[in-house]
Amino acid sequence: MAFVIIFLLFYKKYIISETFYPISIFFMRHLIFRIFLITVSWFLLVAYVFPWHNYNINVPFSWGDYRLWLDLQGWIELDYKIDLSEVSKAEDYNSKKESEIVEWLKSIVDKRVETLNINDSEINDASYAWENHIIVQIPLKWNDSLENSLNIEKAKEAIWKVVKIQFKEKKSSFTQEDFDARNKIANDTLLEITTWEKFSVVAAKTSLNFENIIVGSIGKYEELIKVNNEIKVNQINEVELLNWDAWYLLVENSVKDSKINYIFVSKTPSEWTAAIDSKWRVLDDKYFSQSSVQFNDAFQPMIELVFNDEWAEIFGELSKRLIGQQMAIFVWGEMLTAPVINEAIYGWKAVITWNYTPEEAKKLSNDINTWVVPAPIYLTSEKTIDSKIWASSLEKLVIAWYAWFLLIFLFLVFTYRVSGLMAAVSLLLYVLIVLAIVKMFWIVLTLASIAGLILSIWIAIDSNILIFERIREELRRWNDIVLATDTWFRKTWSAIWDSNFTWLIVSFILFIFWVNLIKWFWLMLWLWIIVSLFTVMWISKVFLLLNSLLIKNKSTFIWFKK
Repeated sequence: MAFVIIFLLFYKKYIISETFYPISIFFMRHLIFRIFLITVSWFLLVAYVFPWHNYNINVPFSWGDYRLWLDLQGWIELDYKIDLSEVSKAEDYNSKKESEIVEWLKSIVDKRVETLNINDSEINDASYAWENHIIVQIPLKWNDSLENSLNIEKAKEAIWKVVKIQFKEKKSSFTQEDFDARNKIANDTLLEITTWEKFSVVAAKTSLNFENIIVGSIGKYEELIKVNNEIKVNQINEVELLNWDAWYLLVENSVKDSKINYIFVSKTPSEWTAAIDSKWRVLDDKYFSQSSVQFNDAFQPMIELVFNDEWAEIFGELSKRLIGQQMAIFVWGEMLTAPVINEAIYGWKAVITWNYTPEEAKKLSNDINTWVVPAPIYLTSEKTIDSKIWASSLEKLVIAWYAWFLLIFLFLVFTYRVSGLMAAVSLLLYVLIVLAIVKMFWIVLTLASIAGLILSIWIAIDSNILIFERIREELRRWNDIVLATDTWFRKTWSAIWDSNFTWLIVSFILFIFWVNLIKWFWLMLWLWIIVSLFTVMWISKVFLLLNSLLIKNKSTFIWFKK
């Protein structure tokens, strides 16, 4: 291509004088400038789109990676069960309310994952076995197992957390019913585990809903003995309930990770009970609106909770009844503060004061805003979907692309000679431009869209074939290569535009209404058509004009026969 530029610079007068079509010096300079620009773009595009980092080569202008869909990376799938047992007791609960809760939870989980900066995660809902679930799919990095494990742990820690704000009043004494209730908690927990639910799910649920509960996992039973200095079972192969002096203990042998999971249920009842008004309304986060960080007169940070009108009514009645007594605020089952009420308070706000730094107060406030959920969720399963199958398919697609392009190249050169060769060069530029746009704007590449990119070469070459056939017709009419080449635009462009415009409309509509996995294919189709039109009108046209100036033999130019 550089040789062509030099040739044009030194021999442009000869070319102009030998052609029958009057070509100005300005036109020649414009053509040379375009050829120069295409040549420079070629090298820059190759440097930008090729994945040099895969071969540990540092090349300028090759910033960033391609954004791959889950099917090309593999992913971790986290399955969360939505616990609707409490909200389903409400009088206004119905299927519409259930759908609203599921959608609300999906948006909350989406926001939580988004804060982790894990790109291209997928959040979907599913229903099976009369249960509602949220499925979170987190992409894996091909060559970074450490980053993968960190991303998974961060996601699991952020997603499942549920902020439960509770206002409680202090009990005056314990009754036998309180002690029986602790025994019931332990037995109900055992029944739930042994009947239908996973140990980890029950452990999370129990620790969230009740006080004086400790859950965790250890490596050996000896460590468990150190916790309480009393155990009579040396080996447990299934979930069992052990009745200790101060605790009920549920233990499980985890075959998967060779750990012992446990739930400690203290026999000591909680000294706090839910604050309930005369209408049996519980003062909790059901009436919560938002949280923010404020500063008192001493410039100490405090967390201000804003509630609705119904909460103000309940709180006013309770604060009037509990004058001179403590009311505790619990978040995550942990008591944050228990101030003494000095007078009846009628308002929409509550304040949490503690020895917080401004950063800690801001974090807790944000957590309360994003983690107060309409129903808790619990992780029920975790599985890894490897990308080896899709990676193997991708390798076959690349091989197919080479074979496909070689066939098109041979067809173009055999049928249209030098013009066909230039069309093949335009095709390569078309592919480079598409890949550059995909990489620059972080358009998601799926296996389907890559397969479509290979097929789109035929869409791109179809316009060139229309042009070549029109030029052949004009050659029969004018018998002049330059004039025939210049005429094709006015007589072919409308047909090329009409055929591609219908595809643009279809791909745009399907992109709006299709599901995520397929919609990227339609976006890519829209991109292919735009770039194809550009390469035809800007690159192929320049190459054809160049050929018409340099080549005098019609058969060499486009294999012309009368």
